[in-house]
Amino acid sequence: MWADDPGALEMTEADYDRLPDDLRKLIEVIDGNVIRCQSGSTEHSDVARRLANGLEAAKPADPCTRVSTDVDVRFVRRRNRDDSFSFRRPDVTVYRCVERGAKLTTEDALLVVEVVSPGSGYTDTVDKLAEYAYEGIPVYLIVHLDAGLYVKMIQEYRLDWATRAYRPVEPHQEALVLESPFPVTIPFTQLDG
Repeated sequence: MWADDPGALEMTEADYDRLPDDLRKLIEVIDGNVIRCQSGSTEHSDVARRLANGLEAAKPADPCTRVSTDVDVRFVRRRNRDDSFSFRRPDVTVYRCVERGAKLTTEDALLVVEVVSPGSGYTDTVDKLAEYAYEGIPVYLIVHLDAGLYVKMIQEYRLDWATRAYRPVEPHQEALVLESPFPVTIPFTQLDG
């Protein structure tokens, strides 16, 4: 199941594509290394779904964009560097429309969202921040929940194309107000249900 070379420990894209769906949902892959993913709480899942619904309702008909939750976003730029397979599965992804059945890549992504769960803080705020910027995803949102699992704050990062690094935008309090990839306002009360 692992790479064509029996001595290799890295997972290739072909290896990943052969896995059953129920196993694929449990992992992400960075540079061929498998990373086990834990499911978030029901509140985590609800916030991501409600945020996706709000973005879906606000997206314009043209240009064609889609909004999905928990879909693989395959890295393009990192792969070109050393040809190893990498992908993440953001909680919410806004992307340019792709052909039905096509694999979503970071070149298609316009905005990605991670809802921070206990244990995912470092990965969401450091690792993924650097990875998504390097891949050229224009907007990255990090949703922080408070101790009661209500939305406390949403950090917005915009890509500085010259440096391929994210620059923080004023944190969103009480409501998410975005101008890009399209205008939308979503009150936190809507996300908390």
